[in-house]
Amino acid sequence: MILIDTTGSKLGIINYRNTLNNTSFLFLFSFSLLVVCGCSSSVENMPQSVEVKCMTDFHYYFNPTMNRDSLLNVDGWSRYDAGRVVTRSFIKPEFHQPPTITVHMTLRSAGDPWDKSGTVFMIPPSSSLDLRAFEEETHTLDTSKQTYPAILPFETPAGLTYEPAIELLRFITPFGVGHFSDNDRLDEYRPVYVPEWADSVSWNTDISHLWDSMEDSLTLGVYIDTWTETGYSLNLTLEFAPKPALQQLPPVTNTLSLFNTTKLSSKQQHFDGFANGNLQVDFVLPEGASDVAFHYHATGHGGHATGDEFVRCEHRIALDSTRVTHFTPWRDDCASFRRFNPSSGVWTERTYWRGDSIDERIASSDYSRSGWCPGSQVDALTFPLKGILPGPHTLDISVPTAQAFNDSEMNFWNVAGYLSYTENLRD
Repeated sequence: MILIDTTGSKLGIINYRNTLNNTSFLFLFSFSLLVVCGCSSSVENMPQSVEVKCMTDFHYYFNPTMNRDSLLNVDGWSRYDAGRVVTRSFIKPEFHQPPTITVHMTLRSAGDPWDKSGTVFMIPPSSSLDLRAFEEETHTLDTSKQTYPAILPFETPAGLTYEPAIELLRFITPFGVGHFSDNDRLDEYRPVYVPEWADSVSWNTDISHLWDSMEDSLTLGVYIDTWTETGYSLNLTLEFAPKPALQQLPPVTNTLSLFNTTKLSSKQQHFDGFANGNLQVDFVLPEGASDVAFHYHATGHGGHATGDEFVRCEHRIALDSTRVTHFTPWRDDCASFRRFNPSSGVWTERTYWRGDSIDERIASSDYSRSGWCPGSQVDALTFPLKGILPGPHTLDISVPTAQAFNDSEMNFWNVAGYLSYTENLRD
Protein backbone atom coordinates (compact mmCIF):
# COMPACT_ATOMS: atom_id res chain seq x y z
CA MET A 1 0.00 0.00 0.00
CA ILE A 2 1.19 3.50 -0.85
CA LEU A 3 0.51 6.03 1.89
CA ILE A 4 0.14 9.65 0.90
CA ASP A 5 0.22 11.91 3.94
CA THR A 6 -0.92 15.37 2.87
CA THR A 7 -1.41 16.66 6.39
CA GLY A 8 2.14 17.84 6.92
CA SER A 9 2.95 19.23 3.50
CA LYS A 10 1.34 21.98 1.53
CA LEU A 11 2.34 20.33 -1.74
CA GLY A 12 0.99 16.95 -0.76
CA ILE A 13 4.25 15.25 -1.81
CA ILE A 14 4.86 12.14 0.23
CA ASN A 15 8.03 10.84 1.82
CA TYR A 16 7.51 7.64 -0.18
CA ARG A 17 8.11 9.48 -3.43
CA ASN A 18 11.14 11.26 -2.06
CA THR A 19 12.57 7.94 -0.94
CA LEU A 20 12.13 6.47 -4.38
CA ASN A 21 14.57 9.02 -5.70
CA ASN A 22 17.25 6.93 -4.10
CA THR A 23 18.34 4.46 -6.81
CA SER A 24 19.61 1.78 -4.46
CA PHE A 25 16.40 1.78 -2.45
CA LEU A 26 14.34 1.59 -5.61
CA PHE A 27 16.31 -1.46 -6.75
CA LEU A 28 15.92 -3.23 -3.43
CA PHE A 29 12.24 -2.33 -3.23
CA SER A 30 11.58 -3.64 -6.74
CA PHE A 31 13.58 -6.80 -6.12
CA SER A 32 11.65 -7.48 -2.93
CA LEU A 33 8.34 -7.20 -4.72
CA LEU A 34 9.49 -9.62 -7.40
CA VAL A 35 10.61 -12.15 -4.81
CA VAL A 36 7.44 -11.91 -2.75
CA CYS A 37 5.11 -12.06 -5.72
CA GLY A 38 7.04 -14.69 -7.68
CA CYS A 39 4.54 -14.90 -10.52
CA SER A 40 4.86 -11.22 -11.41
CA SER A 41 7.45 -10.18 -13.96
CA SER A 42 7.08 -6.45 -13.43
CA VAL A 43 6.43 -4.12 -10.54
CA GLU A 44 4.22 -2.07 -12.85
CA ASN A 45 1.80 -4.97 -13.14
CA MET A 46 1.28 -5.03 -9.42
CA PRO A 47 -1.79 -3.03 -8.40
CA GLN A 48 -1.38 -1.17 -5.14
CA SER A 49 -3.81 0.53 -2.84
CA VAL A 50 -3.27 4.22 -2.16
CA GLU A 51 -4.34 5.99 1.02
CA VAL A 52 -4.58 9.77 0.84
CA LYS A 53 -4.49 11.04 4.43
CA CYS A 54 -6.39 14.31 4.19
CA MET A 55 -6.65 15.03 7.93
CA THR A 56 -4.72 13.65 10.88
CA ASP A 57 -5.85 14.84 14.31
CA PHE A 58 -7.17 17.94 12.57
CA HIS A 59 -8.52 20.53 15.03
CA TYR A 60 -11.87 21.67 13.69
CA TYR A 61 -13.39 24.56 15.63
CA PHE A 62 -15.48 27.73 15.56
CA ASN A 63 -13.61 31.03 15.67
CA PRO A 64 -15.82 34.15 15.50
CA THR A 65 -12.81 36.36 14.71
CA MET A 66 -12.17 34.43 11.51
CA ASN A 67 -13.56 36.52 8.65
CA ARG A 68 -12.91 36.98 4.97
CA ASP A 69 -9.96 39.24 5.73
CA SER A 70 -8.24 36.61 7.86
CA LEU A 71 -8.96 33.26 6.24
CA LEU A 72 -6.59 30.70 7.72
CA ASN A 73 -4.70 28.51 5.28
CA VAL A 74 -1.67 27.53 7.33
CA ASP A 75 -1.98 23.76 6.84
CA GLY A 76 -3.38 23.62 3.33
CA TRP A 77 -6.97 23.84 4.52
CA SER A 78 -8.89 27.06 3.90
CA ARG A 79 -11.41 28.00 6.60
CA TYR A 80 -14.70 29.82 6.03
CA ASP A 81 -17.81 30.78 7.96
CA ALA A 82 -15.79 31.27 11.16
CA GLY A 83 -14.23 27.81 10.75
CA ARG A 84 -17.41 25.80 10.22
CA VAL A 85 -16.41 25.05 6.61
CA VAL A 86 -12.94 23.99 5.46
CA THR A 87 -11.77 23.11 1.93
CA ARG A 88 -8.59 21.79 0.32
CA SER A 89 -7.54 20.42 -3.08
CA PHE A 90 -5.78 17.06 -3.58
CA ILE A 91 -4.10 15.37 -6.52
CA LYS A 92 -5.95 12.26 -7.66
CA PRO A 93 -3.81 9.09 -7.67
CA GLU A 94 -3.19 7.42 -11.03
CA PHE A 95 -4.87 4.12 -11.85
CA HIS A 96 -5.12 2.33 -15.20
CA GLN A 97 -8.80 1.63 -14.55
CA PRO A 98 -11.35 2.93 -12.05
CA PRO A 99 -10.54 1.80 -8.48
CA THR A 100 -12.75 1.31 -5.45
CA ILE A 101 -12.81 4.54 -3.42
CA THR A 102 -13.72 4.60 0.26
CA VAL A 103 -14.04 7.60 2.56
CA HIS A 104 -12.88 6.88 6.11
CA MET A 105 -13.58 9.43 8.81
CA THR A 106 -13.00 9.31 12.57
CA LEU A 107 -14.23 12.04 14.90
CA ARG A 108 -13.46 12.79 18.54
CA SER A 109 -14.81 15.71 20.53
CA ALA A 110 -12.21 18.25 21.59
CA GLY A 111 -14.72 19.84 23.96
CA ASP A 112 -17.93 20.30 21.96
CA PRO A 113 -20.66 18.43 23.92
CA TRP A 114 -23.47 18.69 21.34
CA ASP A 115 -24.89 16.69 18.44
CA LYS A 116 -24.24 18.63 15.25
CA SER A 117 -24.88 17.98 11.57
CA GLY A 118 -21.82 17.46 9.40
CA THR A 119 -20.79 16.50 5.90
CA VAL A 120 -17.79 15.65 3.74
CA PHE A 121 -18.35 17.03 0.26
CA MET A 122 -16.66 17.56 -3.10
CA ILE A 123 -16.79 20.77 -5.12
CA PRO A 124 -17.55 19.83 -8.75
CA PRO A 125 -14.47 20.57 -10.90
CA SER A 126 -16.72 21.94 -13.66
CA SER A 127 -18.09 24.67 -11.36
CA SER A 128 -16.61 28.13 -12.09
CA LEU A 129 -17.80 29.44 -8.72
CA ASP A 130 -17.44 27.74 -5.39
CA LEU A 131 -17.72 28.56 -1.68
CA ARG A 132 -14.49 30.52 -1.70
CA ALA A 133 -15.92 33.04 -4.14
CA PHE A 134 -18.87 33.68 -1.82
CA GLU A 135 -16.79 34.07 1.33
CA GLU A 136 -14.16 36.22 -0.33
CA GLU A 137 -16.98 38.20 -1.99
CA THR A 138 -15.56 37.92 -5.48
CA HIS A 139 -19.15 36.94 -6.25
CA THR A 140 -22.19 37.94 -4.26
CA LEU A 141 -24.94 35.41 -3.74
CA ASP A 142 -27.54 38.15 -4.26
CA THR A 143 -26.84 37.97 -7.97
CA SER A 144 -28.13 34.38 -8.09
CA LYS A 145 -31.59 35.73 -7.26
CA GLN A 146 -32.50 32.75 -5.10
CA THR A 147 -34.51 32.95 -1.92
CA TYR A 148 -32.01 30.48 -0.47
CA PRO A 149 -28.92 31.27 -2.51
CA ALA A 150 -26.41 28.73 -3.77
CA ILE A 151 -28.56 25.65 -3.28
CA LEU A 152 -29.32 25.28 -7.01
CA PRO A 153 -27.12 25.55 -10.11
CA PHE A 154 -27.02 28.97 -11.71
CA GLU A 155 -25.12 30.98 -14.33
CA THR A 156 -24.06 34.60 -14.02
CA PRO A 157 -24.48 37.18 -16.81
CA ALA A 158 -20.72 36.93 -17.28
CA GLY A 159 -21.01 33.22 -18.04
CA LEU A 160 -19.69 31.90 -14.72
CA THR A 161 -21.45 28.75 -13.52
CA TYR A 162 -22.17 27.43 -10.05
CA GLU A 163 -22.81 23.78 -9.23
CA PRO A 164 -23.78 22.77 -5.67
CA ALA A 165 -21.42 20.65 -3.63
CA ILE A 166 -21.68 16.88 -4.11
CA GLU A 167 -22.17 15.18 -0.77
CA LEU A 168 -19.81 12.26 -0.09
CA LEU A 169 -20.53 11.45 3.56
CA ARG A 170 -23.18 12.86 5.84
CA PHE A 171 -22.86 12.35 9.57
CA ILE A 172 -24.14 13.63 12.90
CA THR A 173 -21.66 14.21 15.69
CA PRO A 174 -22.46 12.40 18.94
CA PHE A 175 -22.74 14.11 22.29
CA GLY A 176 -19.14 14.63 23.45
CA VAL A 177 -17.52 11.33 22.43
CA GLY A 178 -13.87 11.19 23.48
CA HIS A 179 -13.50 14.42 25.42
CA PHE A 180 -16.19 13.47 27.94
CA SER A 181 -15.68 9.72 27.78
CA ASP A 182 -13.25 9.73 30.73
CA ASN A 183 -15.36 12.03 32.88
CA ASP A 184 -16.03 10.08 36.09
CA ARG A 185 -19.05 12.24 36.85
CA LEU A 186 -20.78 10.94 33.72
CA ASP A 187 -20.35 7.29 34.67
CA GLU A 188 -23.55 7.44 36.66
CA TYR A 189 -25.39 8.22 33.41
CA ARG A 190 -23.91 5.20 31.63
CA PRO A 191 -26.55 2.46 31.19
CA VAL A 192 -25.72 -1.09 32.21
CA TYR A 193 -25.63 -2.31 28.60
CA VAL A 194 -22.72 0.07 27.82
CA PRO A 195 -19.54 -1.35 29.41
CA GLU A 196 -17.62 1.87 28.71
CA TRP A 197 -17.98 5.07 26.72
CA ALA A 198 -16.46 4.95 23.23
CA ASP A 199 -13.31 7.03 22.65
CA SER A 200 -14.31 8.08 19.11
CA VAL A 201 -16.75 7.34 16.32
CA SER A 202 -15.90 6.24 12.77
CA TRP A 203 -17.81 6.24 9.49
CA ASN A 204 -17.07 4.81 6.05
CA THR A 205 -18.75 5.12 2.66
CA ASP A 206 -18.05 3.95 -0.89
CA ILE A 207 -17.77 6.72 -3.53
CA SER A 208 -16.27 4.65 -6.35
CA HIS A 209 -18.83 5.99 -8.83
CA LEU A 210 -17.28 9.46 -8.47
CA TRP A 211 -13.86 8.48 -9.84
CA ASP A 212 -14.34 10.03 -13.29
CA SER A 213 -15.93 13.18 -11.83
CA MET A 214 -12.77 13.95 -9.86
CA GLU A 215 -10.75 14.66 -13.01
CA ASP A 216 -7.02 15.20 -12.21
CA SER A 217 -7.63 16.75 -8.81
CA LEU A 218 -10.45 17.10 -6.37
CA THR A 219 -11.43 19.78 -3.89
CA LEU A 220 -12.80 18.32 -0.67
CA GLY A 221 -14.71 20.14 2.02
CA VAL A 222 -15.84 19.40 5.55
CA TYR A 223 -18.71 21.12 7.34
CA ILE A 224 -19.77 20.76 10.98
CA ASP A 225 -22.30 23.10 12.52
CA THR A 226 -20.21 23.70 15.63
CA TRP A 227 -20.44 26.88 17.68
CA THR A 228 -17.65 26.12 20.15
CA GLU A 229 -14.00 27.16 20.12
CA THR A 230 -13.04 23.68 21.36
CA GLY A 231 -14.68 21.80 18.47
CA TYR A 232 -13.52 18.38 17.29
CA SER A 233 -10.49 16.32 16.30
CA LEU A 234 -10.85 14.74 12.84
CA ASN A 235 -9.10 12.05 10.83
CA LEU A 236 -10.08 11.84 7.16
CA THR A 237 -8.66 9.38 4.62
CA LEU A 238 -9.50 8.49 1.03
CA GLU A 239 -8.61 4.90 0.18
CA PHE A 240 -8.15 3.97 -3.48
CA ALA A 241 -8.05 0.18 -3.98
CA PRO A 242 -7.51 -1.50 -7.37
CA LYS A 243 -10.20 -3.71 -8.80
CA PRO A 244 -9.46 -6.98 -10.66
CA ALA A 245 -8.11 -6.22 -14.12
CA LEU A 246 -10.71 -6.06 -16.89
CA GLN A 247 -10.04 -6.67 -20.58
CA GLN A 248 -12.51 -3.94 -21.45
CA LEU A 249 -12.76 -0.80 -19.36
CA PRO A 250 -16.21 0.13 -18.01
CA PRO A 251 -18.02 3.19 -19.33
CA VAL A 252 -17.26 6.62 -17.90
CA THR A 253 -19.46 7.51 -14.93
CA ASN A 254 -20.33 11.19 -14.82
CA THR A 255 -22.27 13.21 -12.30
CA LEU A 256 -24.66 16.12 -12.49
CA SER A 257 -25.06 18.15 -9.31
CA LEU A 258 -28.67 19.21 -8.72
CA PHE A 259 -29.08 20.82 -5.29
CA ASN A 260 -27.66 21.08 -1.79
CA THR A 261 -29.48 23.00 0.96
CA THR A 262 -26.85 22.53 3.68
CA LYS A 263 -25.64 25.94 4.89
CA LEU A 264 -22.09 25.79 3.55
CA SER A 265 -21.53 29.56 3.39
CA SER A 266 -22.01 32.35 5.91
CA LYS A 267 -24.03 34.11 3.20
CA GLN A 268 -26.64 31.34 3.13
CA GLN A 269 -29.72 30.65 5.24
CA HIS A 270 -31.03 27.43 6.76
CA PHE A 271 -33.51 25.97 4.29
CA ASP A 272 -37.13 25.91 5.39
CA GLY A 273 -38.45 26.36 1.84
CA PHE A 274 -40.43 23.12 2.03
CA ALA A 275 -42.80 24.93 4.41
CA ASN A 276 -43.70 27.30 1.56
CA GLY A 277 -43.59 25.04 -1.49
CA ASN A 278 -41.59 22.52 -3.46
CA LEU A 279 -37.93 22.49 -4.36
CA GLN A 280 -37.64 22.37 -8.14
CA VAL A 281 -34.50 22.01 -10.21
CA ASP A 282 -34.27 22.04 -14.00
CA PHE A 283 -31.51 20.07 -15.68
CA VAL A 284 -30.48 18.74 -19.07
CA LEU A 285 -29.44 15.10 -19.39
CA PRO A 286 -26.71 14.88 -22.04
CA GLU A 287 -26.88 12.73 -25.16
CA GLY A 288 -25.49 9.25 -24.71
CA ALA A 289 -26.32 9.09 -20.99
CA SER A 290 -27.57 5.76 -19.66
CA ASP A 291 -27.93 3.95 -16.31
CA VAL A 292 -29.11 7.17 -14.66
CA ALA A 293 -29.37 7.08 -10.85
CA PHE A 294 -30.53 9.70 -8.36
CA HIS A 295 -28.60 10.08 -5.07
CA TYR A 296 -30.46 11.83 -2.24
CA HIS A 297 -29.47 12.74 1.34
CA ALA A 298 -32.08 14.09 3.75
CA THR A 299 -32.07 14.97 7.46
CA GLY A 300 -34.61 17.05 9.35
CA HIS A 301 -33.68 19.44 12.16
CA GLY A 302 -35.45 21.56 14.77
CA GLY A 303 -34.75 20.84 18.39
CA HIS A 304 -38.14 21.58 19.97
CA ALA A 305 -40.35 18.63 20.88
CA THR A 306 -42.69 18.96 17.89
CA GLY A 307 -40.07 20.16 15.39
CA ASP A 308 -39.08 18.54 12.12
CA GLU A 309 -36.29 16.73 13.97
CA PHE A 310 -38.77 14.66 15.97
CA VAL A 311 -41.78 14.49 13.63
CA ARG A 312 -42.15 12.10 10.70
CA CYS A 313 -42.22 14.01 7.40
CA GLU A 314 -42.85 12.26 4.10
CA HIS A 315 -40.65 13.22 1.14
CA ARG A 316 -42.14 13.05 -2.35
CA ILE A 317 -39.92 13.06 -5.44
CA ALA A 318 -41.30 13.62 -8.92
CA LEU A 319 -39.65 13.73 -12.35
CA ASP A 320 -41.46 15.78 -14.99
CA SER A 321 -44.63 15.83 -12.83
CA THR A 322 -44.64 12.03 -12.38
CA ARG A 323 -43.92 10.76 -8.89
CA VAL A 324 -40.97 8.36 -8.89
CA THR A 325 -40.70 7.65 -5.16
CA HIS A 326 -41.79 8.71 -1.69
CA PHE A 327 -40.38 7.86 1.71
CA THR A 328 -40.07 9.13 5.27
CA PRO A 329 -36.53 9.68 6.63
CA TRP A 330 -36.62 8.19 10.13
CA ARG A 331 -34.29 6.41 12.56
CA ASP A 332 -35.79 4.52 15.48
CA ASP A 333 -32.58 2.76 16.57
CA CYS A 334 -30.86 5.72 18.23
CA ALA A 335 -30.50 3.95 21.57
CA SER A 336 -27.98 1.63 19.87
CA PHE A 337 -25.59 4.64 19.62
CA ARG A 338 -25.66 5.32 23.36
CA ARG A 339 -21.97 4.41 23.87
CA PHE A 340 -20.96 7.36 21.66
CA ASN A 341 -22.97 9.94 23.64
CA PRO A 342 -21.52 10.45 27.13
CA SER A 343 -22.62 14.10 27.45
CA SER A 344 -26.20 13.50 26.28
CA GLY A 345 -28.81 14.87 28.65
CA VAL A 346 -30.40 12.20 30.86
CA TRP A 347 -33.68 12.33 32.74
CA THR A 348 -36.37 9.94 33.91
CA GLU A 349 -39.68 9.05 32.35
CA ARG A 350 -42.55 7.26 34.05
CA THR A 351 -43.18 3.78 32.64
CA TYR A 352 -44.69 0.50 33.83
CA TRP A 353 -43.02 -2.84 34.50
CA ARG A 354 -44.90 -5.89 35.76
CA GLY A 355 -47.82 -3.74 36.74
CA ASP A 356 -45.75 -1.29 38.77
CA SER A 357 -45.05 2.34 37.93
CA ILE A 358 -41.31 3.06 37.77
CA ASP A 359 -39.01 5.88 36.68
CA GLU A 360 -36.79 4.82 33.78
CA ARG A 361 -33.72 6.78 32.74
CA ILE A 362 -33.65 7.95 29.12
CA ALA A 363 -31.05 9.96 27.24
CA SER A 364 -31.69 12.65 24.65
CA SER A 365 -29.61 10.65 22.18
CA ASP A 366 -32.05 7.71 22.49
CA TYR A 367 -34.98 9.49 20.84
CA SER A 368 -35.93 8.68 17.24
CA ARG A 369 -35.22 11.40 14.68
CA SER A 370 -35.79 12.45 11.08
CA GLY A 371 -33.24 10.33 9.24
CA TRP A 372 -30.43 10.40 11.81
CA CYS A 373 -29.17 9.58 15.28
CA PRO A 374 -26.46 11.34 17.29
CA GLY A 375 -23.26 9.58 16.20
CA SER A 376 -24.73 8.04 13.04
CA GLN A 377 -23.78 8.08 9.41
CA VAL A 378 -26.61 9.08 7.05
CA ASP A 379 -26.70 6.91 3.96
CA ALA A 380 -27.95 8.32 0.68
CA LEU A 381 -31.11 7.02 -0.90
CA THR A 382 -30.07 5.89 -4.39
CA PHE A 383 -32.49 4.66 -7.00
CA PRO A 384 -32.48 4.40 -10.82
CA LEU A 385 -34.40 6.76 -13.07
CA LYS A 386 -35.59 4.17 -15.57
CA GLY A 387 -36.65 5.30 -18.99
CA ILE A 388 -35.35 8.84 -18.68
CA LEU A 389 -34.22 10.24 -22.06
CA PRO A 390 -31.59 12.84 -22.93
CA GLY A 391 -32.86 16.41 -22.89
CA PRO A 392 -34.45 18.89 -20.43
CA HIS A 393 -36.17 17.67 -17.26
CA THR A 394 -37.55 19.00 -13.99
CA LEU A 395 -37.03 17.28 -10.64
CA ASP A 396 -39.50 18.18 -7.92
CA ILE A 397 -38.97 17.56 -4.17
CA SER A 398 -41.78 18.19 -1.69
CA VAL A 399 -42.17 17.75 2.08
CA PRO A 400 -45.82 18.72 2.67
CA THR A 401 -45.64 18.72 6.49
CA ALA A 402 -42.36 20.63 6.83
CA GLN A 403 -42.47 23.54 9.28
CA ALA A 404 -41.17 27.09 9.05
CA PHE A 405 -37.94 28.35 10.62
CA ASN A 406 -38.09 31.01 13.33
CA ASP A 407 -35.96 32.12 16.26
CA SER A 408 -37.65 29.79 18.76
CA GLU A 409 -38.43 26.87 16.45
CA MET A 410 -35.45 26.34 14.15
CA ASN A 411 -36.92 23.89 11.68
CA PHE A 412 -34.96 23.19 8.51
CA TRP A 413 -34.05 20.36 6.15
CA ASN A 414 -30.59 19.52 4.86
CA VAL A 415 -31.20 17.80 1.53
CA ALA A 416 -28.69 17.16 -1.24
CA GLY A 417 -29.08 15.43 -4.57
CA TYR A 418 -27.14 14.62 -7.71
CA LEU A 419 -27.37 12.31 -10.72
CA SER A 420 -24.87 9.71 -11.81
CA TYR A 421 -24.92 8.27 -15.31
CA THR A 422 -22.64 6.37 -17.68
CA GLU A 423 -21.30 7.32 -21.10
CA ASN A 424 -19.20 5.26 -23.49
CA LEU A 425 -16.42 7.83 -23.73
CA ARG A 426 -13.23 5.88 -22.91
CA ASP A 427 -10.55 5.43 -25.56
